[in-house]
Amino acid sequence: MKNILYLTLSLLILLSGALASEELVKILPMEIPDASLPGKNLMLVNLNRLQALSSELTADILAADIQLLNSQDTVLVTLGSTRKGRIKWDHKTVNEKFLAVGFAAADFALITESIKAKTVRPGFQLAACDGKSKTVIRSLAVTFNDFADLAVQLNYPVKAAPGQSLQREVSVNLENKGSVPAQNIRLEIVLSGDDRIPLRGAPASATYIEDVLLENGSETIPLLEAGQQTTVTFSGSLKLPEDTPPGKHYLAVVADPGNSISELSEDNNISSGYIMLDVPEPAAFNVEMPETILHFEPATYGFKIVCLDALISDGKDWKLCRMKPNLYQIKHVSWNDFFWEIDTYERAVWEIRGVDFCKKGGKARSLDIKVEVKGGSLLILPSHFSLKLAQTRLRFEPASKKFALLVNDKPIYHLPFWWVCKRESFLFQIRTVLWEDFFWQVDTFKKEACRVDGVKFCSTGGTAAKLPLQVTVEN
Repeated sequence: MKNILYLTLSLLILLSGALASEELVKILPMEIPDASLPGKNLMLVNLNRLQALSSELTADILAADIQLLNSQDTVLVTLGSTRKGRIKWDHKTVNEKFLAVGFAAADFALITESIKAKTVRPGFQLAACDGKSKTVIRSLAVTFNDFADLAVQLNYPVKAAPGQSLQREVSVNLENKGSVPAQNIRLEIVLSGDDRIPLRGAPASATYIEDVLLENGSETIPLLEAGQQTTVTFSGSLKLPEDTPPGKHYLAVVADPGNSISELSEDNNISSGYIMLDVPEPAAFNVEMPETILHFEPATYGFKIVCLDALISDGKDWKLCRMKPNLYQIKHVSWNDFFWEIDTYERAVWEIRGVDFCKKGGKARSLDIKVEVKGGSLLILPSHFSLKLAQTRLRFEPASKKFALLVNDKPIYHLPFWWVCKRESFLFQIRTVLWEDFFWQVDTFKKEACRVDGVKFCSTGGTAAKLPLQVTVEN
């Protein structure tokens, strides 16, 4: 049996002799023959591969010597020469399969050492050199071992939504461009905020973090032969985290993130591209406003509704009627068949139906509204009373642009006094005519509301302060 060493020359196409690690890898096997054959420093070069690579190296060169150089551009051996596209070898052929090339003992030992060390780029070059000036016209970096070389290409949608499953839309073209098989190839699908995807195992997380592994976003390919390619689909959901911020992100596939496979190059182990995450416009959203308070001063008929120090109403779209020092009726202009009646002595609120406003009688229904009173009695006006409107909510339907500000599901606003501006499918700004220097902004993705100061309504920027208000979304 022959003691065979396969010497792999991994070639990178260069310009002006400069090494470019990102170029395609090329393979040229060599064998060390049995000791019984003459020339103990002899190597057998695969003739077909040498012919193909030399033709590529000298494709547009009329005349040159084909030589093997070390890292100092010193010639180790001249393999042959080319003249007008025809290559002539300077060494004997064996069985029309090999070129028998002899090396000096020191060079042979150096190459053998590189083989044992499995060095990816040991510093040798296959070069086309000018026969007269001896200068290098073009060269290819070479290595002396067999390696796998994984290359990936990601196929994916360019638009998606947070929480969406990408299983049906993502696949990976996987190729082994090397000269030996690759085993147990792990592929990971990673979501990132930029295109700097690290070649490492991605962290799994139920929530969004930078360079996160998608849910069920890994597959392992048991074997991929040299030169083989395959299309990989994922059996899991590939679900994007629910809280992934909308906007531009990058989706990537990473091959062999644990670096467990010896490869000629890892420059092609990652394939990425941008993906826009859009949040669908909700059917409706609600902002719960339990901190809403109606203030009234009977002596001056001063009336206002306030939520978190923001004036919701100045009373101009309300009707007010004092029935007794302790009994008051209030009615919004949009209420057609009912009004509220407040007893400051009993500290109670009723909904009255079946009688005209500012009249006695009717059918009363007690409302769960807390009344706070300052001063007053059955015979004396209170100086002030307040209604705790805990069941206040703001509702908006983007498609119909229907806006409502409700207390106990009854409107308490006059439409021309309010505006809604949609900045994004998930971002809405709300303002009443009473707010001159600020507005509220509702984020239906984050399900939060904030107060924005220092910028014009329906524009970006300003200073935002989160409001303690609950936002619910209807899809």
